[in-house]
Amino acid sequence: MNIKTPVISVIIPIYNDELYLRDALLSIQQQTFAKFECICINDGSVDKSEEIIDEFVKADSRFIKINRPNGGVSAARNTGINAANGEYLFFMDHDDLIPAYTLKRLYDVAVEYNADMSRGRMMMIAEDFRLEELPEYKDDSKVFYYNNPLTHYYKHIRGKNKRWYYIWMCLFKKSAIKDVKFVEELRSGGEDFLFTFDTVANSKSFVQITDVVACHRRSKISVTQNGYKPKLFFEISQVVIPYIYEKYALNNNIDKRLVWWVYHKESYAVYRFLIRNVLKQTDIQVYKQATEILLHLADTPAFNEVKKWWSFRQKIFYRLFISRKYNIARKFKSFS
Repeated sequence: MNIKTPVISVIIPIYNDELYLRDALLSIQQQTFAKFECICINDGSVDKSEEIIDEFVKADSRFIKINRPNGGVSAARNTGINAANGEYLFFMDHDDLIPAYTLKRLYDVAVEYNADMSRGRMMMIAEDFRLEELPEYKDDSKVFYYNNPLTHYYKHIRGKNKRWYYIWMCLFKKSAIKDVKFVEELRSGGEDFLFTFDTVANSKSFVQITDVVACHRRSKISVTQNGYKPKLFFEISQVVIPYIYEKYALNNNIDKRLVWWVYHKESYAVYRFLIRNVLKQTDIQVYKQATEILLHLADTPAFNEVKKWWSFRQKIFYRLFISRKYNIARKFKSFS
């Protein structure tokens, strides 16, 4: 099929996923909404992923391949954004699936309500989940329209949905995203939070529907779905802390609601990654690494801003932790 002017650009970063990639691309190809382009960013794969991409590129002109050296999911998505020709953007992971109605449902409600963003629900799927098991469209969807995103997104979406930051449940109007990009230093985790903050802040309105629009695979190759990874989360914290300080805390012109939202979420994430989850580990090296990072960050303006948002209890754990009183912290935690 030849679509000269795509309405939706589907952006899918791909790295070494020969196992699930064909089904992911098939689920895009089978969309009932035909006016899309699928930008496949091959992020330096060394398996058969590129061969699979080439199959779709040769058979369907809506599929486009971009090769780039491995730089991580954020850089790959930014490459896709820069190449996108569509009025709307839809992000997808390379091992996920989307029901055949996804693009049409998200597009239809976005147009009907003139919304900058439309979003649906998601479901987790097993590794062996098959295309033919995807949900079928049912004409019983509910639609919720919100015209004050910075307030309503946090109150109505984040408060009821722990997966509020998953970007692959959303269709974004490209003009509303403006100059928002993924933080490329975050190569494999944490980037979707920051992107969500800024796109919601840029949006004048959004729509939530009750349809399942994304099926997220709990696979062995998933970066963030396979338990606590100390090294990864330590790296995320060291990037995020100075980033949010420079972009949000020091910006006097930024909406205070956005600052509150960013620090309310990220301060807890830092505590969780560097203290709470570490106390559940048995490897002493993990404790030493986390302590070194905390001591390195201690008394820097960026980290002091994070600590302002901690509760009294969290600050106690922090003091015990940097004092290397790990056993006391664990005992205190078990009774708290």
